[in-house]
Amino acid sequence: MVLVADTSQVSLGTALLRGAVGWTAIGVVALLGIAILWKIIDGSIDLRNVISDAGGTASMSRFQLLIFTFVVGLAFLYLVMADGTDRLPDIPGSVLTLLGISGSSYLVSKSIDKGVGKQPAAAPPPPPPTAPHR
Repeated sequence: MVLVADTSQVSLGTALLRGAVGWTAIGVVALLGIAILWKIIDGSIDLRNVISDAGGTASMSRFQLLIFTFVVGLAFLYLVMADGTDRLPDIPGSVLTLLGISGSSYLVSKSIDKGVGKQPAAAPPPPPPTAPHR
């Protein structure tokens, strides 16, 4: 007599486990989001400098990096949730290239703001020699 495992029970158990893990992950992310929002409302997290530079003016490179990262992240999240398979979707190389360009433009603007590559200020000239006392 050969015993065969009931595959319907295994797949039901696997589905329940996946559902439990998925909902737990969603709950953890939701609690983290609520905690961050609370800190923002409380004033513990200051968002004034998210898209502004050290001078307080708006930085186009920071804004581009922020928006592009959110758009790509939300699109990836949508593809993961809508796909329904057990594997992650492929990310096209062009999207990764654009993310790299966006990040590098931010780094270049940051280095320009910090003055990387500027020549140091010249030392002040020495004081004129004083006449000898007699």
